Amino acid sequence: MTSHNRQQKNVVKKRSSSLNLPHVVEEKQDNAIIIEDWLAERLTDKLRKASIVVQQTHRPHLLYRNTIEESQDVLQEEVGIISGKHIVIMIYAYGGFVPSTFQKIEVYTSDKFIKSIIKKGKKDLLLQCLETLA
Repeated sequence: MTSHNRQQKNVVKKRSSSLNLPHVVEEKQDNAIIIEDWLAERLTDKLRKASIVVQQTHRPHLLYRNTIEESQDVLQEEVGIISGKHIVIMIYAYGGFVPSTFQKIEVYTSDKFIKSIIKKGKKDLLLQCLETLA
């Protein structure tokens, strides 16, 4: 086999593999969507159960806690809490010479909370919430 024939075979292989690539990418995207939907269903179910427990015990449940910014003795955190039928997200700064302050407070229903997580593409947060509710 000459080098020219080998080059032609390589070109044919590259072309055939590039023709299949969009199909593979599309299949992976479909699988990712299916997994996201399944995770969202799991989170919805767990939030509903946790909400019932919170309403019975009258004690909020910590959903997640993430450090946003940290410098010397000052800390800024995002905290998610299940309180009754709602999820409260607070951005809270404290420590050092900074007076403790709530910089932002958002209240969501469980459905809107899950939709916002998926819309913003925060898969890590979704997994973190599932882990704390386990």
